[in-house]
Amino acid sequence: MLETIPETIYTMGYNLAYVRAQERFAQQPSLNFLVPHLLAGRRLLDVGCGAGFLSARLAEAVVPGEMVGIDFEQSQVVMARETAAQRKLGNARFQLADALDLPFADDSFDVVHIGGVLMHVADADLALAEARRVLKPGGLVACRDLMLNSCFAHPELGMMKRSFEMLADTVAADGGQPDIARDIKMRLKQAGFTDIRVAHSFETYDAPEDLNFFHAIVKQWFLSDIVKTALDYGAATEDMKLIIARCLDEWRRDPGALAGIAFSQALAVHL
Repeated sequence: MLETIPETIYTMGYNLAYVRAQERFAQQPSLNFLVPHLLAGRRLLDVGCGAGFLSARLAEAVVPGEMVGIDFEQSQVVMARETAAQRKLGNARFQLADALDLPFADDSFDVVHIGGVLMHVADADLALAEARRVLKPGGLVACRDLMLNSCFAHPELGMMKRSFEMLADTVAADGGQPDIARDIKMRLKQAGFTDIRVAHSFETYDAPEDLNFFHAIVKQWFLSDIVKTALDYGAATEDMKLIIARCLDEWRRDPGALAGIAFSQALAVHL
């Protein structure tokens, strides 16, 4: 029997191209702000584990401690279990769960990682309150989310920026909070965390293989699932979709092409 939780909308979808791209994203320095603070033997919760690629890195960092990954999508939990099995990570387990109603006792974890989640949930403050509840005193929470308004592609060509704006509009229409990354310090403070440290980073695409990857993922995922949803919400038009596709191809042919995906990341302590 499949586990179930209340229906939640995830704007990014589960397009196979995007899911597989998670593996590449996991190889980027996306956990560098957290991994140096992890200690062997600690118990860690990964909220929004997806296909488990980042979770695997977290599990490796806390061996022999336990890494528990949760996601609200059954297919992602299944993929995460497969990822852990392939990497022979006996300390990793995954289950279906809701970030707004964690099925764990108070003071259960030493670390909670919330990556790419807060911008999509309807109540980010509740998600942070739940993270604080399950953390042991002195425990660490780590948050990382996209800053869509700071992402860019160059040359702009008139529509690349609009693409990021359309994604933000679609996240908001799905009940998310696309700008929460900019407000994370205050949100953590209001949730009762202390010793808050915030930083920002870019994942840059400029080498030929990086540009090819960016071009492919936008075509295979963004111009498929995201634009379809945007069309349904009225945040895009068919003409806009065609223009974005043409601009994307023109961008890839430009010898000066590059792109930057912006993130906000924060660490805070539960006292």
